[in-house]
Amino acid sequence: MQVVKWLFLYLYLTSKVITILHFRFLKVSVYIDLSFWISLLFVIGITSGPYRESLLLAIVFTFSLFIHEYGHALAALFFSAEPVIVLQAFSGRTTFNKSVITDKQNFLITLSGPLLQGLVVLGAYLLFRYSACNGYIFRYLLFEIIRINTTWTLLNLIPIEPLDGGYLVRYILEKAFGRKGHRASIIIGLAAAAVAIPYLYVYGHYLSFFFIGQLLISGFQYCSRWQKEQEW
Repeated sequence: MQVVKWLFLYLYLTSKVITILHFRFLKVSVYIDLSFWISLLFVIGITSGPYRESLLLAIVFTFSLFIHEYGHALAALFFSAEPVIVLQAFSGRTTFNKSVITDKQNFLITLSGPLLQGLVVLGAYLLFRYSACNGYIFRYLLFEIIRINTTWTLLNLIPIEPLDGGYLVRYILEKAFGRKGHRASIIIGLAAAAVAIPYLYVYGHYLSFFFIGQLLISGFQYCSRWQKEQEW
């Protein structure tokens, strides 16, 4: 456990200070931290199976993470919000100029990440189901694209911030019920964390520990929010 703690600390520090790759993809700036490559090596290292499959899995993992963030970035670009994508340890983030967008536009930007991943899953499934190509590598890539993107999308839609599902649920409830809706989003977030953490611990795959850690942190933050709401 001590090794894991120092590994997380190291990844956090490197994600803050070191970026080793920067490029533009279709008008969007993309930065890749050193911590991302370290986490990718970690994914390869804990994956059982032949080296070829591990390497392909790392490619799909990178592609899936980028697609999710690019979904956010495309919507932000549409609203002229100057998006920037950063890939870091086990995750990514898309930053943009929030001063030029409305709450509704922010909602659409948040929704666009899971939507684009859903379209990728649908396209990969159709190719897997109906493509005439039966090559092993091709079908393995499609299967992993479906599996990883489906898992990533579902986990990101857990209704607790900073996951996408948390922002989406809070926006909808606040628009519909005002402050009562905000309180309801806190209760839903706490309930979601209480269910998701033990489930991921028992049934999750090798990356579940990242989401478990995020949910634990978010759960404590939501408890603080609820206490403040009670004092209001």
